[in-house]
Amino acid sequence: MVVNPGGKPGEPEPSKRPRRPVDDGLDDLFADIGSPRPAGPAREPAGGLGWDVLPAANEPPALEADELPAAPEDDALEDDGRAPLEPAVKAAGVWLNMFARTLKTCRLYDAGNPAAVRFREELARSLRQLLTEWGAVTYRFTADDVTCDGHSLHPARSREDNLAFAFYRDGVRGLTITPGAEPRECDALVDAVLGVTGQNLDGDDLVTLLWEANLRHVDVDYIPAEGETGTADAAAQPEEGALLPWPTAGGGEQEKSAGEPSAGPERSEDWSMGQLTEEVEATFAELDFMSQQEVPRFMQEFAAERNVPPATAALAVAHACLNADPGEDDRKEMARFLPRVLRAAIAAGAWADAREAVRLVRVCGSSEWSDERFSQEVLQPVSITRAAEMLDTQGPAALSEFIALANELGPTALDWLTLTLSECQTRMARQLVAEAIAVRAQEDPSRLAPWIADPRWYVVRNVVHILGWVGGPGVVPLLQNAVKYPDPRVTGEVVNALQAVEPRLARPVLIRALEGADSKLFCQILQQLSAARDPAVARYVTAFITQDRFLQRPVEERRAIYAAIASTGGDEIVAELEAAMNGGNWFDREQEVHRHAIARCLARINTPKAIAALEAGVRSRRAPVRQACEAALQQQQRKAA
Repeated sequence: MVVNPGGKPGEPEPSKRPRRPVDDGLDDLFADIGSPRPAGPAREPAGGLGWDVLPAANEPPALEADELPAAPEDDALEDDGRAPLEPAVKAAGVWLNMFARTLKTCRLYDAGNPAAVRFREELARSLRQLLTEWGAVTYRFTADDVTCDGHSLHPARSREDNLAFAFYRDGVRGLTITPGAEPRECDALVDAVLGVTGQNLDGDDLVTLLWEANLRHVDVDYIPAEGETGTADAAAQPEEGALLPWPTAGGGEQEKSAGEPSAGPERSEDWSMGQLTEEVEATFAELDFMSQQEVPRFMQEFAAERNVPPATAALAVAHACLNADPGEDDRKEMARFLPRVLRAAIAAGAWADAREAVRLVRVCGSSEWSDERFSQEVLQPVSITRAAEMLDTQGPAALSEFIALANELGPTALDWLTLTLSECQTRMARQLVAEAIAVRAQEDPSRLAPWIADPRWYVVRNVVHILGWVGGPGVVPLLQNAVKYPDPRVTGEVVNALQAVEPRLARPVLIRALEGADSKLFCQILQQLSAARDPAVARYVTAFITQDRFLQRPVEERRAIYAAIASTGGDEIVAELEAAMNGGNWFDREQEVHRHAIARCLARINTPKAIAALEAGVRSRRAPVRQACEAALQQQQRKAA
């Protein structure tokens, strides 16, 4: 690749054109960089002309063609008798000069300065173009020069302007950049050189910085510091053989002993091996084999340690502090700190950590802590909603921890649990929380009374369900209020809850529940009322058959009424049943079925007065009555037999 900076088609060769000075502007960052030129006094340009500006048509040229000086590079080649540089070497030299210019610019400006950013971007683009066109490029470093294929590209002009010295000083003897290098790797190379040059030096050397940068497309050929031995003119001699000699057990006269201190800061490559190379290889093979099991184990333990919740870690520290014989001031400070841990644990749903935080803050014995204030915080609507959301996503173990935490609050626990129950959405959470409420409400069920009037029907139903678990006479007044709730689902739950109450106490509530009940609930209530003979219930149920629209009731309701009459009635209702059997329309089919049902009720009552009423019906001159009574008596005789 022939580099002709600033050239235009049809113009003379660079050796026939006047040289131009360096442009201080940033519009074209690297337009003035060509092949390396020897240092010398700057030549002023022709009047009115820039380095890339051709003279106008009416303006004479500054110098004639035969008066222009030859290119410095060609002059040097002619003087030394060397052949011109290969295009690939020349392109590598151009990029190296761009690299040096970028280093100088980055030292002058901050990293975020637009000038420094543009220099870096242009350097990365040029590197990509170089590698794409010419393939991998290798630079070799001596104490005062950078070479490529044996050609000098950047000789040191002074002690300050010595690009190669930073590489050579830190043991870098070669640098190979392969195609595919990314802008990140180009920036990392610039940063590494900046870190070991200038005034702000990092602690690591250039080899370490390049290794830590993980440059996949940059190969570094280096030697350790202890390999830099030899005569003073070793740098001038061509490097032959391996740059990194393998350590031996003996060691020459110039090798340092293991205990001898190094002249400068100690580095890992300054250490002596101390063992035979065979043993080192065997040890490395053993470590490499063990790493297949040990590295995953270490990563697993490391991840487990990192995954410990902050609240758990803070509680471990607090527990250790309180067990280290703290003073009074230490306990006060810990009492101020632990409430924050408690709130964080509750917000994260870590109920076990929250319970431990409550225990520790009580151990501190500070007057600044108040159980009542904490109870007010957890009863806030926001806290209740957040706790319910966490419980809906957790399992039985976490729910048990939550209930244990609630028990730490004392009397307030029942309110916290009930409020949380009203917000929970999953069945498992509601069931476990409701069971915990039932346990705490055994002593005083009346504490659940405010929830009977809650406008949310499902909350009232849950409370009634809990009252059914509690049972006993104490829940009857609460169920009497709950049966008045307009939602039939609550009434059905009241009927179920009354199964755990003594029938004598449950009867008034069940009778009240019959009002407005649907057919299914109506039959269920009558079934519960039929548990034993009860004259009051028998009279109440018998009144249904005297109603004008009784025969228009659903068949299920009429059957439930007949069964309740037979199970609860006695002589007190025989007269009403006998009158209903002999009355009614004699030609109505439904009335005929009704008459047979009443006769069977008298047979099931089976008292002398009831049997006498059936025998009187057998002697009746009305055939429907006679037939109904005969069928009822025959059925009764078969059961007796």
